[in-house]
Amino acid sequence: MELALRASEALLQFNTEDPYEIRDRGLIYAQLDCDHVALLDLSYFVEQCPEDPISEMIRAQINTISHKQITLH
Repeated sequence: MELALRASEALLQFNTEDPYEIRDRGLIYAQLDCDHVALLDLSYFVEQCPEDPISEMIRAQINTISHKQITLH
């Protein structure tokens, strides 16, 4: 998964504001349990592409992540 994150970061160097690449990076961060950063990226995608058919699914994922219990060790 870390390799996927590095690839995503490399792609974003070409177009730093591409909402689709930012969405993909957010999904990777979510898989890595980096919820705060994932929420930022996924929210950016929904704001930039509200009419995209995948936006509804991303909104549901944002809702799920926001309601996760945080356990401090």
